[in-house]
Amino acid sequence: MIKNLTDFFKCLDKELKEFDITLKEEWFIDHICYRTSSLDNYKDICDDYLRRNTLLVEGNVGGRLISTFKLKEPIKYQDRLIPLVEVPQPKRDSTPEGYEHIEVVVSESFEQIKSLFPQGNFKSHALKKDINPELVLKLDKCVIKFHHQSLEDVIKYEKKMGLV
Repeated sequence: MIKNLTDFFKCLDKELKEFDITLKEEWFIDHICYRTSSLDNYKDICDDYLRRNTLLVEGNVGGRLISTFKLKEPIKYQDRLIPLVEVPQPKRDSTPEGYEHIEVVVSESFEQIKSLFPQGNFKSHALKKDINPELVLKLDKCVIKFHHQSLEDVIKYEKKMGLV
């Protein structure tokens, strides 16, 4: 995990180049994930984000809380603006802390994404999710998750359906 956002993007750029992967201009990076190292750290990070941003939801996913914040000032990456940050509680009480992945909204099928990057280390375990399945591309230190819906749209849907 990489604690500093600038270092995370440098690492991501380096790994994208090494793996010969290009994110299409029309693909929308809807959020970035910051993993926390402990329950106390989760609370501190969420409190910090809440002071400057808007909490869209704090929901229980797989037995742990995950908070999603809409940023007053989106994160700039290349020529893109990332509007959301996701902060999950740790899966175990002591995990590495830092930025782990970005999530990208694409119109292509997951099979098409795989064919664009045949050299990719894809994980398909999350393709079976009921809401917003995802295709996971693991690089060395960074991860890219591909979806067909933005997290903000999913949150609106889940609120409307009373799921969160």
